[in-house]
Amino acid sequence: MSKKMSILKFEPRTRRDLYEMCQYLIDPNKTDYRGLLGFSVNPLQAAKEMEFTQLMYHKEKMWHPYLQIIFSFDRGMEIPVDSARIICTEIGKALLPDRRQCLGAIHFKKTNHIHCHYLVNNVSIDGKLAYIQYHYILEYYDKINAILKKYRMNEISLLYRSRQSEG
Repeated sequence: MSKKMSILKFEPRTRRDLYEMCQYLIDPNKTDYRGLLGFSVNPLQAAKEMEFTQLMYHKEKMWHPYLQIIFSFDRGMEIPVDSARIICTEIGKALLPDRRQCLGAIHFKKTNHIHCHYLVNNVSIDGKLAYIQYHYILEYYDKINAILKKYRMNEISLLYRSRQSEG
């Protein structure tokens, strides 16, 4: 029997461009206005605003326009959208150590696995190129676990093992 846990996953590259990814995140089959979060960006104009920032600064030097970070609540957990929004907003702030644009989208419709995608611009609004990991990865886990603990939720496991490594 596996222990329930929240999950934090960094996805540095996907095949989708910035506009496709934003469309995927705000898909009305997955979320609605209650699940949209904007950090230094309007959630409904995120792609345009992020692209504008990229064009103002380092568009020609970019290897990829964004970083995706996914936070998942425990599978099967029932949580009101308003509560998920509060928690995901706090987590989003903990993930952004500088003036970075970020679209957050909580996918809560037609799923038993509520999760939030954070699409972080690789250029900050003050021109810093690439999302820089200012903290060791364990510091991000500690920050997020403190938030989850505050809301009496299961913490993120530091050791995420595949079924093959358990046997």
